[in-house]
Amino acid sequence: MLVVLMVLVVLVAVMVIGDRVAAAYAENTVAGEIQKQGFNGKPDVTIKGFPFLTQAISRNFHDVRLSARGIQEGPLRISRLDAAARGVRLDSGYRKGTIGSVDGTGVITFADLAGAAGQPDLTLSAAGPNQVQAKIDLGIVEGMATAQVTKVGNQIRVHGISVEGFPLSDLGQKLDFSVPVPALPMGLTIQSVSVSSQGVLIHVTGAHITFG
Repeated sequence: MLVVLMVLVVLVAVMVIGDRVAAAYAENTVAGEIQKQGFNGKPDVTIKGFPFLTQAISRNFHDVRLSARGIQEGPLRISRLDAAARGVRLDSGYRKGTIGSVDGTGVITFADLAGAAGQPDLTLSAAGPNQVQAKIDLGIVEGMATAQVTKVGNQIRVHGISVEGFPLSDLGQKLDFSVPVPALPMGLTIQSVSVSSQGVLIHVTGAHITFG
């Protein structure tokens, strides 16, 4: 009985290792194909669910996680994008497929947002769920200004709403600008924006995406 038990343990271990090796191969292959959909580098891909081999037989994956860094879209850089893909179907070679839907969150740092607006010296920080704060120096006077961050079409709009130290009208365009987001990988679109200590968060979605 002890020998039989040991053999069973070894068989289970081999099956688990084989399952993980197959999953790693599939994840790497899918990541390479998804990279061609607009990513600067190969994203990290994790296929959820165990065992993997039962999903591989049907080539239908219910939950696939994507993570990418340093996405450059025009003047704007998205430092990180994390997304969950649902209903992923692959061909037999794991190089072509469709994604039913994607839902995720991207992070644009305050420095990258200011740089994309052509104001690299502008220092922003979080001031609320949809507001940022900036120290404004007009040479003679300086003050703390607050601006609203909103999504307007395919642009991220920053609009000054209050300032301490001088009239709001004196800000000019210093804290009133829009940064376009010309495109996103995989045809994802921005649904909403918010502000956190990390920077500006963008909620992105997509549906019926083909790759490979």
